[in-house]
Amino acid sequence: MNNQHHDDSKKVKNIAAVLYLLVLTFLVGGSYLHQQSADSAQVPATTAAQP
Repeated sequence: MNNQHHDDSKKVKNIAAVLYLLVLTFLVGGSYLHQQSADSAQVPATTAAQP
């Protein structure tokens, strides 16, 4: 009985860890892609302004 409870809590912790990593990956990846798109949008504006 106690072993079953231990297995359930371990499973819940593993699921929570995987979900945390997915959310973290989504946030970091989104920030990275946003930064890349902001940089690429800024490059033509700076090159066009140069004589």
